[in-house]
Amino acid sequence: MSMISVSVASSKSLQLEATQEAYDRAIVKLNLLLIEDKTHEEAVRTKLFEVMDERNELGDYSTSDLHVMGKGIEKAVDDFLVGLNEQTITA
Repeated sequence: MSMISVSVASSKSLQLEATQEAYDRAIVKLNLLLIEDKTHEEAVRTKLFEVMDERNELGDYSTSDLHVMGKGIEKAVDDFLVGLNEQTITA
């Protein structure tokens, strides 16, 4: 195995770990909301399972895809939660 192959594999491993951690933070945030507030339980539970499914498939993605996914997941969950808050306010 060449040094380049080792470097690429190591880079992907590090990015995979970082992306998994971002997904874990998003999962914890959703779980805490389920514990604290049952207002949108079904929608939050659906989003939680969606995020968990995505996390379980992270090994199938390239390093650059993982980087983008890691940056985007927490914002996506935050945007989802803001949307739930807006539904509550307007309802």
